[in-house]
Amino acid sequence: MKMTYWIAESVEGDKTDAIIARTKHDCEQKVLAYASPSEYRQPVKKSFLYEDAFDLFEMATAKDGGRGMG
Repeated sequence: MKMTYWIAESVEGDKTDAIIARTKHDCEQKVLAYASPSEYRQPVKKSFLYEDAFDLFEMATAKDGGRGMG
């Protein structure tokens, strides 16, 4: 299966401060709602492949996984 999402990374924060959404428009709206647009980079489309729910869980919790993976 393939998961696609949009991520706007924090300019001065770490990956856990990123804003993530299903669509580019939703990501842009969350940036406007939560913070100043100058605090976040432009949204970038990310995708990755996974086999099943456990594979997805393993990828998300791996040492280099988490927000912004893919």
